[in-house]
Amino acid sequence: MTCHNCVVECKKAGKRSDGLQRYRCAQCGKTFSDRKDFGWIGHKQAVDENQALLALAMLAEGNSINSASRISGINKKTIMSLLVIGGEKCESLLAERVRNVPASDVQADEIWGFVGKKQAATGPGDSYRVGDAWCFIGIERNTKLILACELGKRTVTSATRFISKLATATDADTRFQFTTDGLNVYPYPVGNILGDRVDYAQLIKVYKFNEAESERRYSPAKFAESFSTPVYGEPDEDKICTSHIERQNGSLRQWCKRLTRLTYAFSSKSGSITARPWRSTSPTTTFAASTARRARRQRKRRELLTDDGP
Repeated sequence: MTCHNCVVECKKAGKRSDGLQRYRCAQCGKTFSDRKDFGWIGHKQAVDENQALLALAMLAEGNSINSASRISGINKKTIMSLLVIGGEKCESLLAERVRNVPASDVQADEIWGFVGKKQAATGPGDSYRVGDAWCFIGIERNTKLILACELGKRTVTSATRFISKLATATDADTRFQFTTDGLNVYPYPVGNILGDRVDYAQLIKVYKFNEAESERRYSPAKFAESFSTPVYGEPDEDKICTSHIERQNGSLRQWCKRLTRLTYAFSSKSGSITARPWRSTSPTTTFAASTARRARRQRKRRELLTDDGP
């Protein structure tokens, strides 16, 4: 241990009550101690790691925060903090590991949620983050691998951040087909960032509303027709599809109640809904997406063991 003021080696001077070694500088008399290792939790108000892992495992299996608190014995606010930490670490891990994927067919869509209140209830004094929150998700059609996700508004800025992540996740030397819905914020960042790496098309779906507004909110609109629009390159007409990403979003809504349309389980802060996919760019959603991938791997492993024996 070196003194920060005198830049000389300090001598050992007993231990603290928690067992950490204490040092004393012979010149200035100041004392120092070893840094405490808080493990993966990474903050001073650390809880038992086994209990924290139990709480996160319960959340990953679809339990509520209240039930995780009752079984693990951890305070609800602490569990929500752990959720954000877990989501941020999932986001960092995915950004580090999901790179240069040789994708052949990628689909992207947005899943709706809200922070604090719905957009119609926001006022002039509310933060920009309050209101509707859209999570952009991109998956590889054949493997169902989630390549990138981004939480924000349905703006060109959020779409640009999402496409930048998608460009990093996919192999720069492999050309792939890319399909989205008809949202007009996609073409600009796709053209600027992915450029000649993709054959890009938009699939525009038209719905008809015959029911009254009071009935429509509880049931989906009736599908009328769809038509595809090539935007860049030469997309294969037979592969212009968004059904796989829409099914993925349906599974995500089923697992994470913060993303259902009629829910009490909304997030009061953007950091919470981010952690539950992705930090104001995604920890709830990153955590959820990472958990969904893990569940698919475990299910596939069980199927292989069942078919081929142990």
